[in-house]
Order: sequence, then C-alpha cells, then structure tokens
Amino acid sequence: MKVSILGGAGTLGATTAFVLAQQNLVDEISLIDLKENIAASHKMDMEQAAAEFSSVEITSGDFSLLQASDIIINTVGIPEKQVQSRMDYLEGNYKIIQQISSHINQYTKNPIIISATNPLDIIHTLLQDLVAIPQKRMIGFSLNDTFRFRWALSKVLQEPIENIEAFVFGEHGEDQIPIFSRIYINQKQIQLAEEQKQLVIQIIRNWFSDYQSLNSGRTSGWLSSINLVKIIKAIVEDTKEIIPSSVIGKDGISIGQAARIGKNGVEAIEEIPLTLEETEEFNRVKQKINEQVKLIHEGITLHKS
Repeated sequence: MKVSILGGAGTLGATTAFVLAQQNLVDEISLIDLKENIAASHKMDMEQAAAEFSSVEITSGDFSLLQASDIIINTVGIPEKQVQSRMDYLEGNYKIIQQISSHINQYTKNPIIISATNPLDIIHTLLQDLVAIPQKRMIGFSLNDTFRFRWALSKVLQEPIENIEAFVFGEHGEDQIPIFSRIYINQKQIQLAEEQKQLVIQIIRNWFSDYQSLNSGRTSGWLSSINLVKIIKAIVEDTKEIIPSSVIGKDGISIGQAARIGKNGVEAIEEIPLTLEETEEFNRVKQKINEQVKLIHEGITLHKS
C-alpha cells in the first residue's frame, strides 16, 4: 500500500511520514512538495532513521509521485500565522486546493483522501467538486478536537485520558460541539456538573489562544501526526472503528460526526443520540458551513463571468 503526503516538506507532512514509518503499516510513503529539496532532505534523513525498525520505502518528488497512491494525506496550506479563526485561511487555502486537485485527478485512480487543510469543513465540502472521487473515500481530519476534549476532561476529572471516551462533532473551529451528553469513563456513562463543563470548555479555548499567541509559524504536527496515523491504521487494517471526522453527508456538507472508518474510507456515518440542545447546535453549525460554501460558489461564478 502506498501513502502519498501532499505538503511532505512541512511540519505536519514530515512528522506524519515518520510516525507512519514507525508503525510499519504501509509499503511506501511519498513526500510530495513544491519545495522538492526540503522534501528530499526529509526523505534522506528519514530512510536512515527508520532503517532498523521499518521496511517502508520512503520517496520524494513532484506531483507525478501521486501515481498508484492508495491513500493521499493532504496537508497543504498557506504558511501558518497568528489568526483569530481558521476562517482566516480560507481564501489562500482554497486557491491551493484548486491547484492540487488537478494533479490528483491526473495521476490517481480512486484513492482515499484524508484532508487536513483549514478551514477544514468548508474546504472539504468544496473539494468534492474538484476531485473525481466518491464522497465516502474523502475524510476530513478533525480528530484533534475530540482528543483535546478528552485531554481537558482528564485534567478536570483527574482521570487517565485512555479511560475516557468522548466525542466532538460540528465544525473544526470555534463552533466545535463537545458532546457532554455522551461521556464515558471505563465504559460507564457519567454526567458533569455545570461548573465542570465550563472549566473543560475554558481549558480547550485557552489552549488554542495560548498556542496562537506564540506566533511560532508551525502547526500542531506532533498531535496531528499521531491522530492521522490512527485513521490510516483503521483503513489499512479495516477496523471499522468509530473515529470522529469531518465527513460528507447526503446533503453534500462536510461536518464533524461519528464516522466508521475501514478499508473503503467512510464505511458508515453513525447516528449518535444527542440532546435537543446538541442537535440544534449541530444543525446551526451545518447551516453556517453551507452558507460559507454558497458564498464561495457565488464568488467563483461572478469571477468566471
């Protein structure tokens, strides 16, 4: 199996490649980037670093390396900057997505795409019109939101994170929806007090604002790489486990929900019972994403005319 990483010279792309190589899950990892010299330097360094514990072949080069890809991880985007919202990346990143989609169509035949370009849900919704790939083979990477929710819960509840099961749905952004009604510790459902809920929300919000304030110019490569590889493992091993992801529903809108991931990509979208308040919030966020997508489409139409 071959995995190609678009943006393979960047923090997220290169880190994901190395974590994936450590898992020894696939036969080949291709690092594809306009900065071919940097991608090549990662390739040369990484193939030595992994030599004692991995049989994965690591390659680097231009878009032609997309050929024979079973999975494409899309990490491309404009340079990281200090932003108030992931929406600040929309205009620049959509232009990039338009460019790379032509290469995906040219060189590949029905791969699974895992997209990590922000603002994720809008970009992923728009991407389906640009690539000749079924919706079920397109996965938007939003698992970090769920992980950070579990991480915040572990801090508030003083419970090891591995014992906590919880979900975040909705937007990969300010309108993410922590599902407080479906929290389990050691498979036993629990309810948080209101002050505990507010503390969890504050921890999550503070993390993002504190990270942005560093103005480091880098994305969260370490956590993202770990979680991206979890998705790849579910595909390669056909585990059909539920992994919260931004996936495209029957209405054509990509939004975070409970996706069952296996060898075909999104094997199913699971209906998780929500409270009335959570359901209303989910529908509100979906409408927000839809409105943003419509604005982009209208802008494209005006530009073409």
